[in-house]
Amino acid sequence: MVENSERYPLRSIIAEDLFASNKLVMALMVLVIVSALSTIWITHKTRGLIAEKGELVLQHQALENEFLNLKLEEATQSDNTRVEAIATGKLQMKRVVPEQEVLLLE
Repeated sequence: MVENSERYPLRSIIAEDLFASNKLVMALMVLVIVSALSTIWITHKTRGLIAEKGELVLQHQALENEFLNLKLEEATQSDNTRVEAIATGKLQMKRVVPEQEVLLLE
């Protein structure tokens, strides 16, 4: 028995028909496929960038909070009453009386 593919080369007939008389249709089909794949790729990249932006916003907020805490700590540490309390308490320092002052003139 003779096989159909030897007697009637269906694949080659279809390929010849598609590429011979329907060049515009084939070109448009390729363009539609390329457009669809491009849309999928751009959507994937956009979602990745949106997720990265969200992470960066959270990092920014954390750094902003840390900066505010450091500014508050700096203001607290440099307070004059605190510095004076440490000087008199831990370091046993006293205020200079006017009799102990020495004035240098050039």
